[in-house]
Amino acid sequence: MEVLAISFIGGKEKNAMEIIKKNAKEIVNVVKKFEEVVNAYFSEKDLKKAEALGRELSTIETKADHGRRDFINALYGGAFLPAFRGDLAWLAERLDRVADTAEGAMRVLLLRERMFKALARIEKKSKNIREWRKKFLDMAKLTVQTVETLQDAVDAIGTNIDVAIRKAKEVDNFEHQVDILEGGLLHELYDKEDLFHPLCVVQMAEFIRRFGNISDRAEDMSDSIQIMALTLTV
Repeated sequence: MEVLAISFIGGKEKNAMEIIKKNAKEIVNVVKKFEEVVNAYFSEKDLKKAEALGRELSTIETKADHGRRDFINALYGGAFLPAFRGDLAWLAERLDRVADTAEGAMRVLLLRERMFKALARIEKKSKNIREWRKKFLDMAKLTVQTVETLQDAVDAIGTNIDVAIRKAKEVDNFEHQVDILEGGLLHELYDKEDLFHPLCVVQMAEFIRRFGNISDRAEDMSDSIQIMALTLTV
């Protein structure tokens, strides 16, 4: 069985693929900025810096959203055969959800000032909170790796579907690792819930789940890439 790359008929296809590859890079930039927000919040313990980084994240996310629209317009303009357009449009939408989810998680974190103050207060009583904070940084790094690997898969769609599939499967593996970290953070949160106000427990749990959803959305797109490859198999 041989897996082929999507053939480029002309300049429209090449231009469209350049747009989505650039868009994937912007999505990575959004998630990297999210990592900076997490670092400022949990490691540097600087809420003002985290808020400033959050505003930068929103600006990058808006730029990425424009890239998605440009790609959809390129498809409307006749790029690719009709049989591929629906799949490619769906890929672009799922890619955009990665950035949307990162921005949503960022907003949940930064709108909870009480939670930030609670962490600072509790850390004076429990040194274990410091170690727990560090695990958020580990999860952020792994989330960036997940989305960078997704970018590699997108880059390969137009040149080598075998590579795209391999990278998409790597995304699945990274997402599983993120799931493990997410579960660990939630478990430790509930172990420590007596230290927190009940509302802070609920808010922090919501953030952790939204944090994990970034990689979930990346996995959704990696699954779509693998499914799309079935239409290219001869």
